[in-house]
Amino acid sequence: MDAYDLLIDGYRAFRKRYLGDAAEDWRHWAGKPQAPRIMVIGCSDSRVNPAILTHAGLGDLFVVNNIANIVPAFAEGRHTHRSVGAALQYAVTVLKVEHVIVMGHSSCGGVRALMSGIGDIDEATQDDYVAGWIRELEPARAAVLADMPDVPFEEQCQVCELEGVLVSIGNLLTYPFVRAAFDEGRLSLHAWYFMIESGDMLSYDYEKGEYCRLIRPLG
Repeated sequence: MDAYDLLIDGYRAFRKRYLGDAAEDWRHWAGKPQAPRIMVIGCSDSRVNPAILTHAGLGDLFVVNNIANIVPAFAEGRHTHRSVGAALQYAVTVLKVEHVIVMGHSSCGGVRALMSGIGDIDEATQDDYVAGWIRELEPARAAVLADMPDVPFEEQCQVCELEGVLVSIGNLLTYPFVRAAFDEGRLSLHAWYFMIESGDMLSYDYEKGEYCRLIRPLG
């Protein structure tokens, strides 16, 4: 069975679970506007679906996915990256979410491309969408190359993945409506990092200044 047929089988399973006689969740949300309390900005990587990783239900998460889970910095009059800004504005000002999570992950192809130099300005052309996009995380790459120029490439990539999430958290606060909600205590920002190999989820502890396990290890 090919991948497309498997997807159709998955839809059949969805209908059985959510549209059957006991489909209370679906009936609850079908006739009402969505009202999620949490927004997740994650990577497009097929291994890190936030709804699956958090066992979230229908209506729980407002999700934006893109390469390398990037939040571009706000710039007055710049509309290059409208998609993320529009979703963010809708989530904060209309849905009034209480939490925004930026969730990065290990083995990120976008960050690896950045660390390989694909995002270098002198190598990118105007129609190179990937290079232009991942360049938004250049501050993370620059910090890694400055602080640890001689460590193995794989380690540089992982540190850049972790730093990239924090860059996006900082960029969130450049949006006036995010800053206002944050300063008024209506919005919390969270930096998560999923380790695909182990299944561990890390969360950045702002008081400690480091990433810590979100929950205790199994066993």
